[in-house]
Amino acid sequence: MPIGIERINARRPQPNSRIVFIKPLPGPTAAFAQDFLERVAAICHPIMKANHLSVMSLEEYEPNPEFIGRNFNAGEIIQLVLKTPYSGHWMSFRSVVMVMMHELAHCVQMNHSGAFWKVRNGYAGEMKELWAKGYTGDGLWGRGKTLLSGEYDGRGEFEAGEMPRSLCGGTYRTLRGRKRKRKGGAAEEKKPLTHAERQQKRIAKKFGTNGVTLGDDEDTRVKLEDGKKPKGKPRVAKSARGRELRAAAALARFGQQQEEVKAEQEEGDSTSDTESDYDNPTVKAEDARDLNGAKLLDGKGHGMIKVCEEEDGDDVHVKEEMQELRDINNIAAASEETEHATAVVHKQLLSTEHKGKQNLAKGTSTPLAEKTLIPKTAPTTTMILPKESSVELTCPVCSMSNDSSSLLCMACSHVLDVRKTPRHWKCTSEACAGSLYVNSEDYGICGVCATRKPD
Repeated sequence: MPIGIERINARRPQPNSRIVFIKPLPGPTAAFAQDFLERVAAICHPIMKANHLSVMSLEEYEPNPEFIGRNFNAGEIIQLVLKTPYSGHWMSFRSVVMVMMHELAHCVQMNHSGAFWKVRNGYAGEMKELWAKGYTGDGLWGRGKTLLSGEYDGRGEFEAGEMPRSLCGGTYRTLRGRKRKRKGGAAEEKKPLTHAERQQKRIAKKFGTNGVTLGDDEDTRVKLEDGKKPKGKPRVAKSARGRELRAAAALARFGQQQEEVKAEQEEGDSTSDTESDYDNPTVKAEDARDLNGAKLLDGKGHGMIKVCEEEDGDDVHVKEEMQELRDINNIAAASEETEHATAVVHKQLLSTEHKGKQNLAKGTSTPLAEKTLIPKTAPTTTMILPKESSVELTCPVCSMSNDSSSLLCMACSHVLDVRKTPRHWKCTSEACAGSLYVNSEDYGICGVCATRKPD
C-alpha cells in the first residue's frame, strides 16, 4: 500500500495491497465492473510488489473509440476501458490485463521512449509467466472464478471497426511547481570543506574570482583616477585619495557582478549546482481536456497537462503490442475450449467413480458399458485428463471445494478423510446431534458448538 495510506477495518479482503481504491462506473453493470477490476488488481499484485509500484485509484472509464487505458501523475489514477465502444461487450480479461501492464510501465516512464518499452515488455513477460503457472491472485482471489466472471471471460474480440485508435490515451501530470532533481542525484554526498576552502569560497562569493590587485593594471588605475595618471599609489590608507580609490573600485566590482548575473539569467542555470529547486509555476501550458471537452483536474482541483501523447500507429513497438493483444485473445479462446472439454471428461470420470462406489456398497459390479462413458470417437480438441491431485473434494458440511490431498476443510476445518486422521472425534452435545461434522485430533473444543473434547 502506498506510503501514508493505511486501510483499517476493511469489510472484505483487498485483492491487491498496492492499490488503495477500485472504482467502477455507476450503473447496472457496476457489480460486474467491480469484480473485473478486482481480478485485474489481484493478478497484478506480484508484479507491483516486486517492482515497488503503487496505484492510488484503479478506475473504469467509459467505452470510447480512442483508447483503452491512461495514467495520471505516475500511478495516482489509472483508468481502464472494460467494454468495446459500439457493441458494449466485455473485453477479454487478458486483453485488459496487458493494457494494465502498459499503464503500470508509465509509473516508471511517463513517455513512449525506448526505455518505456523495455519496462513494459518486462512486465508483460512476468505476466505471461504468471499465466503459465495458473496464478490468479493471493488468498481468496486464487480460485480464479466467480459468479460474475462468465460475463467477461469470453473471447471479447473486437468486431470490425471497433478497434480503438490507440491503446494508450496518454499520460498526464498536475500543472504546478515540482522539485527538480539535482545534478548527480541524492546518492552524491558533498565532502566537508576545510577552513581555508570555506574562506576562499566566501571571498569568491563576495569579490568574484580571477581578480587582480587594484593599481597594478595601468588602464584600470587611470580609469579609477578619473582619467588622471598619478605617479604613485596613495601612501596613507585613510587619506581622501585612498577612500576615493576604494569607493571607485567597489562601484566597479558591483557593476561587473550585475553584468554576470544578467548573463547567467539569459543562458539559464539548468546545469548549475545552484539552480532553483522548483520549476517556474508561472509557465503557460495548455490545459489537458477530456474526450467530452471538459478540463481535466486532479484531486485538489489543479489543472493537468499532457506529458505524453497517444501512441504512434506506425511505431514498430505499437504494432507488436497490438498484434500481441490479438494473439492473446486467440490463445484465451483455445484455452477455454480445452478447459471445457477437460471439464466434461472430468465430470464423466467422477460420475463413473460415484456409481462404482454405490455398486460396491450394494455388492454388485458395474457393467463395462457403464464404466466407459468416454465417447468412442475422439474429439477434435486435444483433451488433457486431470491428474488425481487436481480432483477436488466437496465438504459435506459447508460445501467448500478442497484439494484431494487436504486433510481438513479450508473453510470449516471438518475432517475430510477419517482414514488419514484416525484419532478424530465427534461432538456428542445436543447442538451437534445428527451433525456430520468431525473434529481433528488436535482440536480441544468442537468447531461447531465450542464444547470441550471428552477425556
